[in-house]
Amino acid sequence: MKSLRLAQLTSPADLQGRTMEELESLCAEMRTGLVDKVLDSGGHLGSNLGVVELVVAMHKVFDFRRDRVVFDVSHQCYPHKILTGRWSQFSSLRQTGGLSGFCSREESPFDMLTAGHAGTSISFGLGLAEGLRGTATDDEGDPWVVSFIGDASFGAGVSFEGLNQAADRNARMLIVLNDNEWSIARSVGALARYLSRIRQSKTFHSLFERMTDIAHRLPGIGNRLDEIGEVVRHALVPGHIFEELGVNYVGPLDGHDVAGCIEAFERAKRFDGPVLLHFLTEKGRGYDPAVEHSERMHGVSPDSAAPAVAKVPRPSDKVASLDCKSYTEIFGEAMVELAAEDSRVHAITAAMVTGTGLSAFAEQYPERFHDTGITEQHAVAMVGGMATAGLRPVAAIYSTFLQRGYDQVFQEVALQKENVVFALDRGGLVGQDGATHQGVFDLAFLRTFPHMILASPRDELDLHRMLRAGVQDGGSWALRWPRGKAQPCLGPPADLRPEMKPGVAERLREGADGAVFALGAMVEIALEAAEILYRDHQISFEVWDARFCKPLDLGVIAAIVRRHSFLATVEEHALPAGFGSAVAEAVADLGVPCQISRHGVPDRFIEHMTTREEQLVVCKLDAQSLVDSWAGSCAKSKAATDLNQPSGLAKDKTE
Repeated sequence: MKSLRLAQLTSPADLQGRTMEELESLCAEMRTGLVDKVLDSGGHLGSNLGVVELVVAMHKVFDFRRDRVVFDVSHQCYPHKILTGRWSQFSSLRQTGGLSGFCSREESPFDMLTAGHAGTSISFGLGLAEGLRGTATDDEGDPWVVSFIGDASFGAGVSFEGLNQAADRNARMLIVLNDNEWSIARSVGALARYLSRIRQSKTFHSLFERMTDIAHRLPGIGNRLDEIGEVVRHALVPGHIFEELGVNYVGPLDGHDVAGCIEAFERAKRFDGPVLLHFLTEKGRGYDPAVEHSERMHGVSPDSAAPAVAKVPRPSDKVASLDCKSYTEIFGEAMVELAAEDSRVHAITAAMVTGTGLSAFAEQYPERFHDTGITEQHAVAMVGGMATAGLRPVAAIYSTFLQRGYDQVFQEVALQKENVVFALDRGGLVGQDGATHQGVFDLAFLRTFPHMILASPRDELDLHRMLRAGVQDGGSWALRWPRGKAQPCLGPPADLRPEMKPGVAERLREGADGAVFALGAMVEIALEAAEILYRDHQISFEVWDARFCKPLDLGVIAAIVRRHSFLATVEEHALPAGFGSAVAEAVADLGVPCQISRHGVPDRFIEHMTTREEQLVVCKLDAQSLVDSWAGSCAKSKAATDLNQPSGLAKDKTE
């Protein structure tokens, strides 16, 4: 039989009848292919290189046309995509119109869950198992559900909630624990230490097997073998904690031994009830840079430049061409400065040390740095307690991940009026990471909380000023900024700017024909659009940086609608219940006729694209799209005024 090549793979059925030598050869080719493709397109590299043998063995043993597999987070699903016939599309990985970097129901019937967040695979898998219970039509029994989860995700509280219920329901489930000691950064917490003890117990497993073999040969022992074996195993192998929960535990096993993995999967199918198979793997296996730099090579950027997005020349291009820092870098530097000035400042993150810019803080102030692991609920509740004790905690959590701690934001922070600052990185569109990671819902779910202050900086200078105000002034603050670079100073210097006080906006441009109220990074684009609008259409708009979504500067809004019959809002956030909605509500309360044109992310999930800039164009949040909309709206408004018709309707620019 000829060796199986990646290009020949059309479905997992192609693995059947293959020799072990052929499967090992396939694994080697898969690793080489992944390195080549991911370095070119960008994506998650280390996590996928570490699970090649595991995924091949899993697809060899289970038929996922009948059985089901759920990948936790799914950033380790590339081998699964290859085995399910998607290798020919890998050049388009994470590119506009191409393969998603995560599992996606839109791509394949083998993808059970469009996933992107951690800790959910066991609970979702249990739901599948419940739905499949009693559906067997042959002697094989009900279909199996496999939840594939990493050790960092396994430490999330929801994972144990799912495990507890799965044991109670005696579910036909297999939990594959891929233990490589890493999430993006090294796994932390007591559970990580516990799994480390299990890793170190491989010699005890061998000893137990030898003792069992000897016991079989001793007279009078056979009828007590199970009892003796249980005592010995519990004494020597710490994995018994899972069995105390009612989950069959097998491991730790070598996750890079294809034959051993296949045997373990076959053996697991003979158990009754949920089974936890604990495999040890090496993140970045087969590619030395990914092994040596596991955190840096977790997710890689493409070597080749992304396709350029057509755009109107920007007045700020000269400034933008300078070596601007990312918002993430700026935040990290600001945190170090604040910590040097105030010993009450503590930094908290949920397994995103580097991603949130806190590496330098963690190194310089280790006693005031807290990485809780993938536990957003716990992290948010903890900062509430820290604030109650008199500290000034800053919780650095991606916008998309704060959703996981929503109830704690409500109960343990906002309701208590605690002095907490939430630093929400990736507040907006995120390019290649796609729908599960778009940070476009935070304003909507936070602005309904009384006393919550929501702010967004337009440049590096205001990020420093806002963070300092949040820490020093107290109260519950949430600062959001996008993925990408920040202008050092967009507008006047600090001494000419208004005080960084909640509910105080700043005017950046004069205008006679209408007004624009913009938030955060959209201020730069709004200024650019206003300049083009005047240059090409002789329409003059005044431009305001709202700075705060809550509280709004109601005095400024009232003055604007008295001066102008047209007001536009611009935000990098979902239109429903966002910043524009807040402004429209304020105008409605004033009872002043004014045409409001809201511009934001349309009411649909935005899929991955090669760049954030492309997504802005698709959402019509680029400067030229704004110009086209405003020029047309002003013409219609003028015509309506000439005909003495009312113009107080709000319009959503969503398409």
